[in-house]
Amino acid sequence: MALLLQACGPLRQAQKVQSQVPILGSVGLYQTTLFEKGFQKMGEPEFGRPISVAIEPTSFSGNMRSKYDKYREHIGKAPLAKAMDSTQMEDLKYYQLSISDVVSLVGELNKESNSNLKKYLQEDTGLVLLSSMSFVAVAELSMKLDTTEKLYLTTDRTGALVLLIGGANSGYPIKQSALEIFDFETSAFCWQKDKRGKLDIAHILMDGGKCPGTTEANPEKLNKTPDYLKL
Repeated sequence: MALLLQACGPLRQAQKVQSQVPILGSVGLYQTTLFEKGFQKMGEPEFGRPISVAIEPTSFSGNMRSKYDKYREHIGKAPLAKAMDSTQMEDLKYYQLSISDVVSLVGELNKESNSNLKKYLQEDTGLVLLSSMSFVAVAELSMKLDTTEKLYLTTDRTGALVLLIGGANSGYPIKQSALEIFDFETSAFCWQKDKRGKLDIAHILMDGGKCPGTTEANPEKLNKTPDYLKL
């Protein structure tokens, strides 16, 4: 299955999006066919505080190597078996990034600075969060990733999302061009009403599943009058 990450225009042109490349934390549409898995970026949140990101370096398994070979084929590169010898292939690894501080992420999404984005999330329940991605890094970046203990997702001075290695406010920014992103995962939103009846994001389903408790994947269901109150 080939991978396709692409950017679209801002959500109904109401949200200014500086970064045109899908990055962890982007919001968009998940698209899949028999031969292609894609994410079409529609917008991105603004973070007033850095969000912690987990990183896991991993050796290639048969399944992930197949996905990476498909990615290489998609961008016109030779498969690993032809591009590397056996020793190089044994040393090759990929990294998986995933948002780890989900509580802070939910808090940031509910802030006034993200009101436009939240509005369109309410209106289009097909929009999801790009919550995890797998990639191969260039050698220089790979060395930095191997020695880092902390990774953050934040909004830079231009208003674009950026990944930082090290300090939350003074870390080394990761350039998307240094990443060969060959796989990703998305997460859906769960909604609830606060005490004033305002719709808020309650949970992000990082591991899939259904919305817990009284929360709903479709916020419109929270606006419906229960049958027992209609009597």
